[in-house]
Amino acid sequence: GIPNAIKTHFEVLQPMGKRLKGIRIDSGDLAYLSNKAREMLDEQGLTDVTITVSNSLDEFLIRDLITHQDAKIDAFGVGERLITARSEAVFGGVYKLSAIKEGNTYIPKIKISNNVAKTTIPGFKQVYRFYNEDHKAIADVITLHDEVIDESKPYLLFDPNYPWKEKLVTNFKAEPLLVPIYKNGKLVYKKPSLVEIRKRKIELFDTLWKEVTRLKNPHEYYVDLSKPLWDLRQELITSHKTKK
Repeated sequence: GIPNAIKTHFEVLQPMGKRLKGIRIDSGDLAYLSNKAREMLDEQGLTDVTITVSNSLDEFLIRDLITHQDAKIDAFGVGERLITARSEAVFGGVYKLSAIKEGNTYIPKIKISNNVAKTTIPGFKQVYRFYNEDHKAIADVITLHDEVIDESKPYLLFDPNYPWKEKLVTNFKAEPLLVPIYKNGKLVYKKPSLVEIRKRKIELFDTLWKEVTRLKNPHEYYVDLSKPLWDLRQELITSHKTKK
C-alpha cells in the first residue's frame, strides 16, 4: 500500500539518487483512497508524486470523481471500457456512392429514401469548420469540393432538413478539414507523431463549446450543407421524381 511506497522511496530509491514518481490505486473507493494517499504523501514531503487510478473506469465515473467527489487524482487508466466501446459496442456505418469520375469530371450520384436522413449527399465534397472571433466552433459546413468560402462576406448557415432554420454569420474563419492522404496511389501526407495527434486533438476539442461536450443532454453541434450543395441535392431528387 501507500506506506510501503513511501518506505521504498526513502529506503531504496533515495539512496540511489532517485525519487518516487507516482503510485497507482486499482481497487476500492478511489475517491477516498486518493485523498488519503495524497495526505500521506504530502506529509512526507512527496508533493510531486502523482496518483493514477484504474478499475473499470469510464467517462461518467471519471467525471463524478473529479467534479462531485473531490478526488485527488492526477491520471486515469482507462482500459476495458475504452477498447470494448462498452456503451456503444457496435458502430453502424455504410459506404454510399456519391460521385463517378469520368475523365476529370465528377458526376454526382444520390440514393433517395423515404427517410430524409437516409437520402445521401451527392458529389465530391469538402468540409469547412466555421469559427467565431474567439476561435470557437460555430458549425461545420459540407460543400462541393471546389467551392470557395469568402470570409469577407456574411455567410448564411441553414439546416439542410429544415432550411427555414437559418443563421447569418459574420466575422468568421472557415478552415477546410479534408486534406489528401493519397494521390494516384502515392502517400502525399506527412504522418503526424502520436504527440502531434494528441496536441491537435486537444486544440480542436478546446474550440468546442462546453454545452456541446457535456456528457448529459449535450447541445447539438450543427453540420449544414452549403447552398450550392443543397441545390444540387434538391435538383437530383426532383430529377428522380420527374423520371418516374
